Amino acid sequence: MAQLKRFGWGLQALIVLASNANQCSSAEIAEQIQCEPTALRKVLAQLVEAGIIEVRQGRSGGYQLTRAPVRITLFEIYTSLHEEQPQWDRMLDTTGNHSFGQMVNESFQKIMTDINSQVRLVLGNYTVADLLNR
Repeated sequence: MAQLKRFGWGLQALIVLASNANQCSSAEIAEQIQCEPTALRKVLAQLVEAGIIEVRQGRSGGYQLTRAPVRITLFEIYTSLHEEQPQWDRMLDTTGNHSFGQMVNESFQKIMTDINSQVRLVLGNYTVADLLNR
């Protein structure tokens, strides 16, 4: 669940940055999206590490996008903020190491593959620019 919150905060932070010509501090972004600044800084650090945004330190510093919003897909953001297995993959934990469990596990794995493909497809079709235009 925490990863979905990070994804939501990350998307909102990127919308704020895409909407501003100037750099924004983490405090300014946190205030606008009504997010705890410490939690947001962790998200922003992951986005910096992924090369989606950059940060300049100091008095006139702040965060800004590294490229145009139309070139940043939601799937790229999702994967950069995604630290643990997706919630739906936990279905596999319910299958045991017995014949029935192994049979069901194979079916569940197919479902997980399909879900992951759809997440990639849907999020890959949207960019930060699409969220700005809504």
